[in-house]
Amino acid sequence: MIDETQRRYADFLQRHPYLALATCWTVVQPVVSSLTVEAIAERLGGRGEDLEAEPDDDVDEADYEGAFYISRDDASFVLYEDNGYQGIRPEVLRRLSDGARVVSLFWNVNGTANLTYAAYGTIVTALDPMFPGQRWGETPHVLDAELTVLEAATERGQWQAAAMAVVEAVTGVRLDLPDASAPRLLLEETIPEDPRAPSMLGGVDPDLDVRLRLAPEPVQTAVVHRVVDAYLVATGLVGEPVVREALDCLMAGRDVRRARADLAPLLERLMDDRRDEQGEVLAEDHPVSRRVWAARALDEAMPGRTWPDRLDVLVHAPRILGDRWPALRAQLTAMIAEGG
Repeated sequence: MIDETQRRYADFLQRHPYLALATCWTVVQPVVSSLTVEAIAERLGGRGEDLEAEPDDDVDEADYEGAFYISRDDASFVLYEDNGYQGIRPEVLRRLSDGARVVSLFWNVNGTANLTYAAYGTIVTALDPMFPGQRWGETPHVLDAELTVLEAATERGQWQAAAMAVVEAVTGVRLDLPDASAPRLLLEETIPEDPRAPSMLGGVDPDLDVRLRLAPEPVQTAVVHRVVDAYLVATGLVGEPVVREALDCLMAGRDVRRARADLAPLLERLMDDRRDEQGEVLAEDHPVSRRVWAARALDEAMPGRTWPDRLDVLVHAPRILGDRWPALRAQLTAMIAEGG
């Protein structure tokens, strides 16, 4: 059934090629109590009286921070944004999913895409539909059955139609262009952003992130080196000659350009090894996945990189080190307190 839905959406996208530029659909399904279109407008940061029953075509939507068309599908609502992205923002999803289920799908011409499922104010699972094996959220794998079609479609370049089919499979709501009767909501200002951690580590372990950022740079470097070394020992990668050479360059502060170039084939091979015979990506705590995270951490710890944040090499420590991580983390906090 979902394959037929995907084919229908593939035809829909062929008939409306401009949708490939930038589009966002957000399906809101009340669970605890019913909602009105005015209530939806308020959850988006507007007011009921801001809704335009007959949108003025002379108004340039690009002049507004948010532009939504709000259609109804029985008790559900479908928010459509042409060249918008508000429906994937955590702040917006939290408000829209208060007492409700929300599924949003976004993509743009720059290759950025996001599929998110939220309920009761919580991001349940989220992913880039072009890389469905990499999921995050409170329970990342709750949509495994529905996402099967998307995982197959990424190989055929049909991920957009497949992602739309996933939204319909989860919600039962068919995605389309907005109804002719759909009111428009234009917002000069949308919901403010939540406070953000400066990097991924700050979201995973804010205490450790704070301690490191308040420590002198040499202490930060010592901690990063200690963790990377622990990764490579724990995964057995330290026995690889190119890894050993790169680690020695890192620890000694030598020029790492040659070492990084030599690491690239190993990283590529490890990424290939992370797929099983059916092409499925192995679990993040699988030994092969742990080797991938460890090798990437070594590469990301090299000086001279501008992204990602160097401290983010600690993000995957619990997965790579398992039961050994708590003891090492305690040693690291002691190193920070002692100044290295």
